[in-house]
Formats: sequence, C-alpha cells, structure tokens
Amino acid sequence: MLQPKPLLAGWEDLEISTQIIIRDAIKRGIEVEVIDRKENFLRLKKGNHTEFVKEASKTRLDSLMTYLVMENKIASKLVLKEHGIRVPVGRDYAKIEDAIADYTFFQNRKKVIKPVTTNFGIGIGISNPSDPLEKFSHFVKESFSFSSSIIIEEFIEGPEYRFLVLGDEVVAVCNRVPANVIGNGVHSIKELVLEKNKDPRRGEGHITSLEKIQMSDVERMVLSDQGLDFDSIPKKGEQVFLRKNSNISTGGDSIDVTDMVHPDFKTIAIQAAKAAGAVICGIDIISSAITEKPNPEFYAILEINFNPVLYIHEFPYSGKPRAVGDTILNLLGF
Repeated sequence: MLQPKPLLAGWEDLEISTQIIIRDAIKRGIEVEVIDRKENFLRLKKGNHTEFVKEASKTRLDSLMTYLVMENKIASKLVLKEHGIRVPVGRDYAKIEDAIADYTFFQNRKKVIKPVTTNFGIGIGISNPSDPLEKFSHFVKESFSFSSSIIIEEFIEGPEYRFLVLGDEVVAVCNRVPANVIGNGVHSIKELVLEKNKDPRRGEGHITSLEKIQMSDVERMVLSDQGLDFDSIPKKGEQVFLRKNSNISTGGDSIDVTDMVHPDFKTIAIQAAKAAGAVICGIDIISSAITEKPNPEFYAILEINFNPVLYIHEFPYSGKPRAVGDTILNLLGF
C-alpha cells in the first residue's frame, strides 16, 4: 500500500527534511520557532539550550569554511585526493574556450561535465565518446551558465549511493536511481510517467518524500539520446531513464541499502567527511560492487554534499526507513 504524503500538520509548507527535525524536536519537548519560513530557518530551545537550524542539516557543527570546501567541487576533490581517497580523474576550467579546447583530450572517454558550485544535479551533462564537438560544447556552456568554473572528469559506471554521515557514523545509505519508468508493453512513456506521478508520495518543491518526474526539454533530450520520445511504448519490464543525474529532486527513486553495503565503504565515507572537516554531510559514492570490499577500479567518491536531505532516508521509495532526525538533535546536545 502506498504511504500518504509524510506531512506534519501545520507545517506543510516547509521542506520535508525540516518537517522531520520539527517532528522529532516536538517529541522531545523542544520548543520550535520558525525564524524564516521560506528559508526553512528554525530556532530550537529547551531550557537554557538554544540552537539555530537551517534546512534541517545546516547547524553550528560545521564551519563556514567547511561549507565552502564541500560546496566547491575543486576544493573538495583536492582534500579528498590529499587524504588518499579515490576520486574521478579530471580537470577544472575557468574559461569556456579552455574547456572546449580539451574536447580531443576527453573525446574517447565517457565524461561528466558539471558546475563547480551547484547542488541537486543542476547544470550537469554526461557526454559519450561519440558525441560531436557541438554537443560537447553545449554541455560545457550549460555548466558555465550556473558557475564561474566547471569540472570535466571521467564518468565511472555503476549505481550511485548517498551515504549520510552524522558525526562519527554513517546512519543511512540509499541508492539514488535516476527518474525512470518501467514499460508494460501497452502504455507510452508519457502515460507511464503520469501514472507513476500519481503516487501520493510524489510532489513538487521538496515538501514530499519524492518529487514528480518532469517532462521538460531535459527529459525529452535524454529520451532522444536513446532513440525514444514521450510517445514511445517500452517493452514489458523495460526500464527507461528520463534523467542522467540521479537526484531525487528531479524525480529519482531512493532505495535504502544501509544493511547491504560493505562496511569498508562506510569507513571511506567517514574518512571523506573528516577530510573536509564535516560533521553533517552526504557522501556520494559510485560503485558497481557496493557489497564487496572496495576496489579503486570499481568505485570513486563523486561529491561531498554540505546540505544533505534527510527525507530520502526517512521515507525511501523502497527499503527500510531510517530515523535520522533524532541523530542530528543528539549531535546538537538536546
């Protein structure tokens, strides 16, 4: 049976991760004051103890410089490499012409082109070895439209996993699957999207546990790359992806795998957080063998996220729900 939208009565306009913190705080008898609703900015008070929390996971526990290092992909990649942690091989650019000039360097490789300072998969493009210069240039220009610097790096095959690090432990891990539909041999991709979006857990604006799959030019282009369009009818059981990025914010599915991952991957995630000086963060690891002992040939850390959402772990699309809000409150000393 489908779960109802996990909204907290009276707080429905706030993002779902913030609602999780509010729900858990109220259970503990903590006074909750909304300082700025649009910014999801809270003040929590209990006795003489006061804490400010923004967007559920921004707290005093992490310094401004820690945020800046995590936000900037060049800086975060640097600290990871210096700590001996596997990251994708690539280059960074401050000028469009320099990035485009490296077309031949990356031509025979599958690569990802991404802005240095964005989140939620915004401005990211994945270019295949066969892509012409024109398409490669399009991805470069698109990334530069969101940031003054970009990174082009090797694309590592495999599912992507979000490790939620809180303090000295990994409290949850989920496989983030790009927006997709499963064919039944009868309905078109458009009809399958509309049907999947009927799930009451799917909404818009991060106030529900899942986001609706969009049918914009981005999804249309991804389908076109596969020789498909919204009117195509996939075979029964065929999985069709509408996005290349795996963000839940663009219609992806969150699948809890906390109990499946090899413990050494959890250790690597904690080491990555400490390399950036982070207490609360999300570590994105791509691996084709997440249940096995880590082999540098089959995994890499993609990003350190400074504002990890909680709802993908509390309310996964499938798998065991993980209570993570209480752990943040514990770290804050409540």
